[in-house]
Amino acid sequence: MKSRESMFLMWGFKRHRRKRFALNLRPGEIVKVRIEGEITATFDENGMLEGLPFIPEMRIYCGKKFKVLESVNKIVVEGIGTRNMKNTVILEGLRCNGEAHGGCPTTCTLFWKEAWLKRVLNDNNSQEIVNYRDAFMSNNSTDSKDKIFSCQSTYLIKATSVPIWDIKQHIWEISSRFRARGVAALAKRLELIYMLMSSLDFKVRQFSGARKRAMLSGSLIRTPTASLNLQLGELVEIRKAGEILATLDREGRNRGLAFTREMLKYCGRRYRVLKRIDKKIDELSGRMKPIANTVILEGATCDGKAHGGCQRACYCLWREVWLKRVA
Repeated sequence: MKSRESMFLMWGFKRHRRKRFALNLRPGEIVKVRIEGEITATFDENGMLEGLPFIPEMRIYCGKKFKVLESVNKIVVEGIGTRNMKNTVILEGLRCNGEAHGGCPTTCTLFWKEAWLKRVLNDNNSQEIVNYRDAFMSNNSTDSKDKIFSCQSTYLIKATSVPIWDIKQHIWEISSRFRARGVAALAKRLELIYMLMSSLDFKVRQFSGARKRAMLSGSLIRTPTASLNLQLGELVEIRKAGEILATLDREGRNRGLAFTREMLKYCGRRYRVLKRIDKKIDELSGRMKPIANTVILEGATCDGKAHGGCQRACYCLWREVWLKRVA
């Protein structure tokens, strides 16, 4: 027999799918992840809630207690820009291990809709709180060639909204809808407008110095590479900023990988290798793309300060040419 709470959720979300479900959770509050049946009862006809999927890697946390790390309001979607998110939180230490997504090793932050959680009041048994530290760091690899993956990262466009002030993104969204409907001519016109606005936006930001605040740049046309074959647990020292800038092109990239201003604070410091990154799911296409000579380091995450306050807390990706092995 189903509990009253479960029945309420099933009835409530079927009758009022568009109604927002918010707990207004704050950092430091203790929550309990609902059981899987209660979570699936919140899904719409596409198996999501407000555009966000509940992925298989999240099932192991059902029924357990965690601490709210942050309420999510603003994130950056890869290749798109800043977007707004609602009724969503990040729980302390919970990241995706990629086991159900081709062994993707990027260890992304998991997003939790507040409807999937219960607030725990007057909880005196702190020992029940599960304290995962980037839990279940898996390097399992499966054949992912030619597959299209669907995860929270690939659905961030649907799970977020465009800031009111960002006209450029509004044009991009409208263009995408027309393209999906097969109205090719109108979509191409909108895409042309988008490209012109992007070019104008680039010039304005470059003139005002906003682009320099977010991105760093070098002077190379062809950037160097190095292979240290770093492994889990090895100690490395991040090279000084000047040494890294000497490996970048004019777009602030080394073989396509950006070195952002958020990474500057780690220069000259020592960290241990957390994982090798040999592939990554592209957020726009869903395809697994190979990456060479790249690692992530323990504790070296992006704080988003140079990118509009993005709250994704992604691990920074480090080319091995930017690192030195410490004996």
